Amino acid sequence: MRAVWIDAGNDPNYSKLAAYQIERVYFAANEPRVTAAYLQDVSAHGLDVGIYAAWNWETWTPEDFAKRIHNRLLQINSALNPWVNLDIETHDVAWIRRSLTEWRRLRPSRKTDWTLEPMQGGLFGVDDVRAINKLGVGVVPQHYGGSMQAFAADRVAIDLIARGFNLLSIQGFYDAARLPLDWQGYAFTQGRLP
Repeated sequence: MRAVWIDAGNDPNYSKLAAYQIERVYFAANEPRVTAAYLQDVSAHGLDVGIYAAWNWETWTPEDFAKRIHNRLLQINSALNPWVNLDIETHDVAWIRRSLTEWRRLRPSRKTDWTLEPMQGGLFGVDDVRAINKLGVGVVPQHYGGSMQAFAADRVAIDLIARGFNLLSIQGFYDAARLPLDWQGYAFTQGRLP
C-alpha cells in the first residue's frame, strides 16, 4: 500500500500520484471543504481516501481529540468509510493510550493507523504495548525527524518490534522528498514529492 498526506488547502495532483503509484490519499480532518462529495470525487479517480489529524492542532484532552475526529467523520458522513491516520507524537504514553482507547470505543472497527516519531520504542512498557496492540490500530513510525533528517527504516521498525509491537501492524512513514526505490506505507506529503 502507498499512501500520501495531501497538504492542507491543496487538491490531489492525480498525474503525480499516478507516477508514484499512490493508492490512498489523506486530507486534513480540519479542512471544511473535505465533504462526502469531495471524497467521492477523489475516489472516482481510483484512489482510496482518508483523513488525518494531529494531536497538537489544539489543546485538548486525549478523549476530546478522539471525539473531535469521531464527530468530524459524522459530519463528513461518507459511505466510503474513509481511513483515519492519527498523528500522535507526544511522548506522554498515557495520553496516547487514553486517546487510542477512546477512539476504539467510539470507532471499534474504523480502519485506523497511528503515526509517531522515530525511535520512541523505549517510552512504552510491556502493558502499554499490549494495550495498544489489542486496539488493532496500525503503527506507523516516521522515518524522518523534526527537521526532516532521515532515520534508517529498518532501525525504526526494530525499535518498536523489540518492545513487542505487532510486526504485522507496522508500516513506514517516509519523507516524500526522499522515497526509497520500492517503498510501501506513507509518504509525507504530496507537496514534497519531487
